[in-house]
Amino acid sequence: MVKIILGTIGSVILGLLFMGGGLDVDDIRFQKNIRKLKKEAWFKELSDNAIYYERIFHNEVVREYLLQDNIVGKIKNDEQERYKLISLIKTSS
Repeated sequence: MVKIILGTIGSVILGLLFMGGGLDVDDIRFQKNIRKLKKEAWFKELSDNAIYYERIFHNEVVREYLLQDNIVGKIKNDEQERYKLISLIKTSS
């Protein structure tokens, strides 16, 4: 809980510092979740593929899915959640 609060406070501070650059809390959370997922071989393989990279970073459906609270833990620990993400990435355009 403390980690979440401190992370949010840090995100807000960074967002305020870089407000003119368009950096916001969602951007920070999204990048953080991507960094965590890239530690997984299956996700790294997807994100290293140019087509899927584009979908991961620029498709609103995929982005919104990855912005959910605690989604990285769910994806890592639940095969159905992982399949859902992979399916979103592969079928989105």
